[in-house]
Amino acid sequence: MALERVALLGMLLAVVCGCQTFAGKGVALGTHSAVTPVSRDGDWWMPRHEEKNARIQKGDVDLLFIGDSITHSWENSGAPIWERYYSERNAVNLGFSGDRTQHVLWRLEHGNIDGISPELAVIMIGTNNYNDNSAEEIGEGVLAIVDLLREKLPKTKILLLGIFPRMKEPCDVRDKLAKASAIFSEAAKRRKVHYLDIGDVFLDENGVLPESIMPDALHPNELGYQLWADAIEPMVAKLMPKPQKPKPPRGFRPLFNGKDLSGWKGLVGDPEARAKMSPAELAKAQAEADEAMRQHWRVINGTLVYDGKGTSLCTAKDYGDFEMFVDWKIPPEGDSGIYLRGTPQVQIWDPAKWPVGSGGLYNNQKGPSEPLVCADNPIGQWNTFRIKMVGERVTVHLNDQLVVDDVPLENYWDRSKP
Repeated sequence: MALERVALLGMLLAVVCGCQTFAGKGVALGTHSAVTPVSRDGDWWMPRHEEKNARIQKGDVDLLFIGDSITHSWENSGAPIWERYYSERNAVNLGFSGDRTQHVLWRLEHGNIDGISPELAVIMIGTNNYNDNSAEEIGEGVLAIVDLLREKLPKTKILLLGIFPRMKEPCDVRDKLAKASAIFSEAAKRRKVHYLDIGDVFLDENGVLPESIMPDALHPNELGYQLWADAIEPMVAKLMPKPQKPKPPRGFRPLFNGKDLSGWKGLVGDPEARAKMSPAELAKAQAEADEAMRQHWRVINGTLVYDGKGTSLCTAKDYGDFEMFVDWKIPPEGDSGIYLRGTPQVQIWDPAKWPVGSGGLYNNQKGPSEPLVCADNPIGQWNTFRIKMVGERVTVHLNDQLVVDDVPLENYWDRSKP
């Protein structure tokens, strides 16, 4: 039998282009090159565009990074940092090497943001326009991108970054890009738009761009991406609070959708009791149990909350061998647990009252019932179980500590019967 991997996260137990203009400058699209949407040639650009559109069409996008090669390279030099900061935030990288503002405009009008409504879009674009456009034109190009996003993604918050410094030392190019950034920083007056200039984090005290951060004086290395992530994280965390939708570990699928009680039902007795019921009796009992479940279990801010009044709920689907994650927390003197196929529960309780701690197999007669260690976090903080059950043997980790090591589990109910 295949081992199913599931996760239950968040359980609180108590028990495009016509005559568009941008608002600030009133410059119509097509007025100059920086605001004229256009695609690019090349053997990789359009395939990447189509690849990104395909990803967008799958949905489940909470965070966008939009830009040029500096953003593109989150997939290269910045990959370890991306994994650490953004992989669990359902982030999509819409950075394309060599892109200018006009190319971003084209992409946004041709599928890059169709059918989604992410929480946040981070924009850093404009450095590649410096040869062909004035600072004013670059600023207008970025403002056009902001306005297009506001039109197509009205619920999405925007974090607009000043153009990063380039060239090793202060120079006219840097001055032009800084002037452009000052122009488009006015976008922060728009609703849901926030501006942040983090350029100084890459410079030393003399304004020099160190090779240790940007070896080619343009693209960050891993350290540079770490500085980038650290500099924007407070704002990202503020604009994008912890997702309400559960995010199971890679390879697992959620048991709880963070919105409602879909996939759950009230518990009706045990297998022996249910076997004695007629179909009508069973249907009635299930309806009553489901109603009781709805009365005592609620979904509040993405968390499954129980009022402690004695009504259990269970998965609507039956499982054989499985591995699951459960995030949980309880109030002081809380006493609860997770039953595995009707066998003794994986205990959850307040270690201040029960010092042995949570995770043990309560009242198990076939093997040890107490956890190996007390690994509970303080009351009021979240805890995480990782429970693996193969046949009748159970292994439990609590907050990454082994508390039950492949213990045989007593079976209260005879599951050989219907």
